[in-house]
Amino acid sequence: MNARVETPRGRIVRSEAVVPATMSAAERDALADALLAVYSEIFAGASREFIVEGMVAPNSEFTTILLHRDAEGRIVGYFAIHCFERRFRGVPTIVVRSSVGMLRAYRGRNANIRWALGVLLKQRLRHPGKPMYGMGPMVHPSSYLQVARYVDVFWPRPDEPVPPDMLGFIVELADEFKMRQIDPSRPLIRAGSMPTRESDAERDYWRRCDKPAARFFVAMNPSYGQGDGVVTMFPITASMLAGIASRIVRERAARLVEGTLAAAQRLPLVDRLLRPRAVRRQLQAAPLLAGLAAADLQRLTERATIVALPAGHTLFHAGDAGDEVYVVARGAVAVVAGEELLDQLGAGALFGEIAVLTGGLRKATVRAVIPTTVVRIPGEAVRAVMRRGPLGDALAEVAAARLFDDHLRASGRHRLLGREARTAWARGGRLASLEPGARLRGSDVAFWIVLRGDVLIEQDGARLSAQAPVVIAWTPSTVVVATTSARVLHVPASAQVAEAS
Repeated sequence: MNARVETPRGRIVRSEAVVPATMSAAERDALADALLAVYSEIFAGASREFIVEGMVAPNSEFTTILLHRDAEGRIVGYFAIHCFERRFRGVPTIVVRSSVGMLRAYRGRNANIRWALGVLLKQRLRHPGKPMYGMGPMVHPSSYLQVARYVDVFWPRPDEPVPPDMLGFIVELADEFKMRQIDPSRPLIRAGSMPTRESDAERDYWRRCDKPAARFFVAMNPSYGQGDGVVTMFPITASMLAGIASRIVRERAARLVEGTLAAAQRLPLVDRLLRPRAVRRQLQAAPLLAGLAAADLQRLTERATIVALPAGHTLFHAGDAGDEVYVVARGAVAVVAGEELLDQLGAGALFGEIAVLTGGLRKATVRAVIPTTVVRIPGEAVRAVMRRGPLGDALAEVAAARLFDDHLRASGRHRLLGREARTAWARGGRLASLEPGARLRGSDVAFWIVLRGDVLIEQDGARLSAQAPVVIAWTPSTVVVATTSARVLHVPASAQVAEAS
């Protein structure tokens, strides 16, 4: 096995809760400066005034902030909770607002939920006779998804209208808290001043996310990339808090079971009885593998293993030797080159196919974004199935689209094209197999992508040998000859792309 797992590069070593009202003026000033520093790395357009008025010294009955620090003592994340007293349905009501942010390298470890649960429980006990609601503008799909994940009753939500009096209360609070309305026909969408910093790959991940809550959020708030938010409300009751605690326990138990299964695969009885069923279920959830013949699926199942990854752990690095394909069973992984995020993949996604197809080294580093379980399939098993059916073409098209996207991004070509348009362009290509000595030809070619084999390239007076994977920008004077058996993808010229560029 060439894959390796290592310690997370971003580790929270200390978390502490502070109550700004009990701090001196100098301490509050220092806190505001530290929060501004980390806030500016997460969101665009941050100001010190916003930090002071919105987090450190809001006009609230109670405020507490959980601060996460790294080994150097620097704040790398925070969770602020504020309580306000208002009236709803004629009675005094507690409204809880929160603000959360975490640097990317430290995300995915559920560092906030248990603390927040404790704070809310104390506030619930402190106000036993008063209704209590949590509310806030969800400015990113991940925030809204957390609400949907842990809370059973909330508004707005998919396929259920907001009760009229609740809608009026949410709008009233949003106006009071100076959340500017954008469109009267969409009163719960409010203008944001601090868009989350995210890459094309992250935005693409959320656009294609299959979770209903994430799809609902993106459809309702397509301008979230500009900082606009969906004002969301949920009742905070004793049963709701108990439900969150139960969900946390179930999630920890599920991770423990998966980790135990992954570790126990070496035991013959476990391997024979439990692993095949778990692996088959996960492989069938991957779109590229769902249509495999039963015999081919069985072949992969027999050779595959389960790997449990804590959040932040690296599965492999760019430049590593590797001959395995992976399927994300649960969680999400980030595909990075240096510090640049190339892609983010969720459950059902397949990765690692480029090294298996080309016989080369890993093209990028892959690490778990959150606690993640993957299924690892040896390359020899994948290639055996590829020879028997259409899986080879499907994997080649996925690999070609990723290579093409990386090439355009790194070279700066067609800068006006987004990531989705770049990969769609490659998917419109045509696969071909070449014998040694065959010459690439084509009148409508923009690029050739060599996925397997060696080629000789003559271009602009230069002559060089290249080994897959390689992307070749085509010109009328380009000459490409296969020196071994090769597999290539012809990317056609596109008038639409030319106009966009």
